[in-house]
Amino acid sequence: MDVYDKTNEWFVQVREQFEELNQHIIKAITDKNFTRSIELDSARQDILRELCLIDPALINEEFFSFIEHCAQENAALISKVEDDMEILTYQTSKQMRMQAAYLR
Repeated sequence: MDVYDKTNEWFVQVREQFEELNQHIIKAITDKNFTRSIELDSARQDILRELCLIDPALINEEFFSFIEHCAQENAALISKVEDDMEILTYQTSKQMRMQAAYLR
């Protein structure tokens, strides 16, 4: 096995681990477990930093596109959760105002 094959095999393994980590992040966001999603995202960022320290050339165009796709997917989920939270905040505020008016 030559260096190219070893590097390619390593890349496949890293990409699979990243995909698995991203799926955990998606599940945490979907479950609205924000503490876990932040911890997982922090771990993902640490992995990226380590990869760049090892050899920045390892982050080729394909891998960068993959990482970018993961980030966009997570950002879309976070936006949806933020929208849901805004709706809940509005509903809670409305209910509190109604209760306050009722108690007067």
